[in-house]
Amino acid sequence: MANSRRPIAPAEEDVLDHLEVYLEEMGDTDSLTRETAIIYLEDQGIKPADARDIIEQLLLKGYLYEVGDEIRIPPRS
Repeated sequence: MANSRRPIAPAEEDVLDHLEVYLEEMGDTDSLTRETAIIYLEDQGIKPADARDIIEQLLLKGYLYEVGDEIRIPPRS
């Protein structure tokens, strides 16, 4: 089973790309929570309601996961 995750829509791909950039810029200095992700995505021109919905979809599809309040991105293959 090479890739068991469901395909994602272009808007979901964009959000995932934005979050990956944010995590790279942030380094190990802070954790990414839903709220910080939504604020960052809003700065990137994504409406907060859309950001919440897309983050939820990415969590359900396995492209993001949560540990406590922290959002993490598993490696893409």
